[in-house]
Amino acid sequence: MSKRNGSTATQEYEGSVPPPKRVAITSNSEHPVAHISRHIRACTTCRKHKIKCFMDDAGPPCRRCKEKKLSNCAVSKNLQTIIDEKTELSEAMLSDLDQMYTAVKEMRSIMGLPELPPLQTSRMNKRKDSSAPPPQESTILQLEDNDGPSCDNSPKLTPEDDRLPHAPIHSLYTLTRMRALRSPGSGNENPSQAINDFISQGQISLADAERLFCVYRDRLDGFIYSIGCPYKTLEQLRRKSSILCAATLTIAALHDPAADKVYGICNSELRRLTEKSMLQRQGDRDYFRALSIASYWLSDLSWTLSGHAIRRAAECNIHNSYSLAIKDQSEEAMDSARIWSILYICDQHLAILYDRPAIIQDDWLTQDWEGILNCPLATDQDERLMSQVELMGILRNIRRLFGPDKGEEIPRLYLSQIGHYHRQLDQWITKWTDRLPEGHPNIGAFPRKGALFHFHLAQLYLYSHVFRGQSNQIPSHFLDTASMAVTSASAIIDILLTDPDLSTSIVGIPSYLLSMTAFAAMFLAKVSHKYGDNLFRRDQALDQITRLISHFRSLSMGKWHLANLMIRGLETVTSLLTSHGVQYKVQNAISSMMPGNEATQGLEDVYNTNPDMFTGIDGNTIPTWDTTFGLSPIFGFDPSFLDVDGYMQSMAIFPNTEGS
Repeated sequence: MSKRNGSTATQEYEGSVPPPKRVAITSNSEHPVAHISRHIRACTTCRKHKIKCFMDDAGPPCRRCKEKKLSNCAVSKNLQTIIDEKTELSEAMLSDLDQMYTAVKEMRSIMGLPELPPLQTSRMNKRKDSSAPPPQESTILQLEDNDGPSCDNSPKLTPEDDRLPHAPIHSLYTLTRMRALRSPGSGNENPSQAINDFISQGQISLADAERLFCVYRDRLDGFIYSIGCPYKTLEQLRRKSSILCAATLTIAALHDPAADKVYGICNSELRRLTEKSMLQRQGDRDYFRALSIASYWLSDLSWTLSGHAIRRAAECNIHNSYSLAIKDQSEEAMDSARIWSILYICDQHLAILYDRPAIIQDDWLTQDWEGILNCPLATDQDERLMSQVELMGILRNIRRLFGPDKGEEIPRLYLSQIGHYHRQLDQWITKWTDRLPEGHPNIGAFPRKGALFHFHLAQLYLYSHVFRGQSNQIPSHFLDTASMAVTSASAIIDILLTDPDLSTSIVGIPSYLLSMTAFAAMFLAKVSHKYGDNLFRRDQALDQITRLISHFRSLSMGKWHLANLMIRGLETVTSLLTSHGVQYKVQNAISSMMPGNEATQGLEDVYNTNPDMFTGIDGNTIPTWDTTFGLSPIFGFDPSFLDVDGYMQSMAIFPNTEGS
């Protein structure tokens, strides 16, 4: 057998085997991809031994490897196979991403959050052929199954990150992937998107809305330390937050005498948006800003909204904004610290007014207000705000000392504690009188004079506790403190009547200050009625309350403003202080209901003849029937029961008992 020439054999082999085709695999795009090498059919074992491989259509093992019982029979993947597999995987991932993007977009739309920008991969997807194979059914997001709790897609905890001092609820989030509330911050408005709110729907005119917005921005916002409205135009406010817009216009309409009809519409819209948001996962700063200003001014909603806002703000970690503002010195953290301060102040206000426990109990939440004032971002308004934070801390300690009113006399040993808090209040007014700004561009000299007004209210709150559980005669060791309480109450009314800055600020101050003014007036009336000339003469009380009524009548304010609602009750108080026939009138009404008189006069007739003897929402009979000195309910009613349609109407219904 002759040897073949190597070059000849090579030429024959090259002539018998066609050269590999260089095929350009193209996608739906116009850009070519890399050329693909020949398709590999032989297994790695046969190629290694350079023998022919007989491979069935079913794939490995080949016939030889099967006969030899070799387990490593496999066909190497060529570039074509790799590209095909990667293309299929990429298309499946893009499809999954598009499904998740659509789901998130729908959820944000339901929650009222701004729209997401389009995906960066959407441009590439448009170039793909619409006939691309769909993903498996198991990978499709089932949007219809939304009955269960929402889940959190946050990264898994690693052993290094899983520290023990986490809150216990974090363990539940880790195990169930249930989503906690997040604080997304203030969303950005979409200039191209049409505004859809109660103004665009025509419930109130745009001109009225613009006017009310200016009333709040240019006048009222200064009373809440310029926190309530950070926007310069109504359009910005409407695009940023619908609920903040409704709250702003409601408060402005409450103070504007020309907006009595608009007030009901704005108030209803605020209630609707608040109810809608109760169970939604929303937590931006404007949302808490809206709840804060509503709690600050709207006495009929303050208790409910304050508690809800505090819980939601704590879930969004706003209660830790003090330390974040000091550490990061960012405007966002500083804004959150201001909002939390207002929520804290409102919480303490309501705890005082209603004689109920406050929600915020931790001392450390507000103890570093000095650090806030040392931040470069602090302003003069922050000085005013932190002065109130410190004052509320003192009043909180006073409330903790005396506890709830159980009708029992306080111990004599509390006199030393009263002296201690008296000194704290003196130190507070001395310090902040020097530090607070003398004037404000929108509210005049109220910053310093308002601090003095708060000082008198705090003194009245402190000293009035000595009247708890007292009989007709005050013990001698409490006489000085009782006299100081009367002096403080009288000073409260005098400063409102004589100081021009404070007298005009009645239309603008929060509901807490008006409620405490009502308490001061009722306190003087009860003291003069119960103790006569020993503490405060009746003619003095009558003079001060009458002058206060005249001043309230001279003010320009809305129909539903608290000062306006107080006028009728104060007039009844003056009538009871001047007329000795009122008590005789009530006694006659009582005798008419004695046994034997039922057939001649029923309860309804008695009520129509003597309405003053029944306690209604205006509290007509409080000075006659109740001479206790509890702070709440003021005028014998709970402000949370009031609504737009029910102000100044009697809540008592007396059925006719004839024939019973």
